[in-house]
Amino acid sequence: MKTALIALTTATFVGTAAFAAVADLDSDGDGVVSFTEMLASYPTLTEEGFSAIDTNGDGVVDEEEMTAATEGGLIPEA
Repeated sequence: MKTALIALTTATFVGTAAFAAVADLDSDGDGVVSFTEMLASYPTLTEEGFSAIDTNGDGVVDEEEMTAATEGGLIPEA
C-alpha cells in the first residue's frame, strides 16, 4: 500500500511539473508548445531535437511529450 501511494504521488508530481513547463513555455495559450515557443527558453534546441521530443509528429509538444522528454533527458539545459 505504501509503495502504491508513493508511486501515485510521484506520478502526480511529474505530471504536474510537466504541465507547468508547458504552461510556462506556451506563449499563445493554446495548451501546447511549438518549436518557436521552445526556442525562447531553450535557444540551443535544434529542429532535430524538437522532433525527438514531438513523438507524435504533430509539430507541437503537449504535456505527455514534455513529461517523456524531461524523464528521458531530451530537454536541453536552459
